[in-house]
Parts: sequence; C-alpha cells; structure tokens
Amino acid sequence: MGSFPARHIGYFCVVDAVALVRGLYESYQDRNWDTAATFLHRDAVLDMPSTAERLDGRDAVIAFQRDYPEPWGVLTVKRVLADADGAAAEVAVVDPSGRVFAFAAFWRMDEGLLRQGVEYWTEVGADVPPPSRASSPITEAARKAGADTSGLA
Repeated sequence: MGSFPARHIGYFCVVDAVALVRGLYESYQDRNWDTAATFLHRDAVLDMPSTAERLDGRDAVIAFQRDYPEPWGVLTVKRVLADADGAAAEVAVVDPSGRVFAFAAFWRMDEGLLRQGVEYWTEVGADVPPPSRASSPITEAARKAGADTSGLA
C-alpha cells in the first residue's frame, strides 16, 4: 500500500482521516482505481441505505465504482470533517445532463485505512418540502435558483 499523510503526536503517528477520505473520492473522480484502493482496508464495507446496497470488501467497493456506467459526471468533495475514529465528507456529483446529486459519506478507520463506510445519496431539489415549509420565501428562492442550500458554498 501507499504512503499516507500522517500527524505526529508525541511518539505516535496518526494517519490523517481527512486526507484518506478526500483522497478516496478524488481518486474516484480521476477514475484512478489503483490509488482509490490504497485508501481502503481489505475488509472495507460500504453501505448505501438509499438503495439498500452493501459492498463487502475493498475489491467489491472498487469494482462498483469502476464498473458504474460512464459518463457518470463530475464529483467534487466540498468538505471533509474528522474525529478520532474517522471522517465524514460532503460530496456533490453533477451528471452530464446537469442534474445535481449530493451525498454524505461517513467512514470509520481500522489499521490506518478506511474500513466501515456509509453513503447517503439524494438528488438535489428532487424532494418537495411539505406546503408549510415550501412556501417560505427563502426556500422558494433557493429552489428557483437551484442553489446550494448547504450554507457552505
């Protein structure tokens, strides 16, 4: 496996979970499957509750990404946040027709690699809020503009 960004805390060397998660998704965008694989534990598991799918093992995760029909669009990592056990990412994907998808990914680490992941996907603007919230002027403006409503441009 490759060399990973790390921080030194006293005598300890801590692999940077933010760099691992960012590196994984940026490798997906680059379609660099060999590099993407270096971020994943051999026993990685990825759950996708929106479609009730589970990918079991690094090879299965990489095969899913590699074999997804092209062109699947442009993937952009908007931000990655970490805690002591792993990291979470906010990611946007714009498909060739201009539809915007977003997902939140949460990864736990084991042995310095990403092992347990979950991705929650949605199509931006596809779900209509209930009438009590849809009529809010700020919501109406955001929906008309197709704006990024994450608050983090």
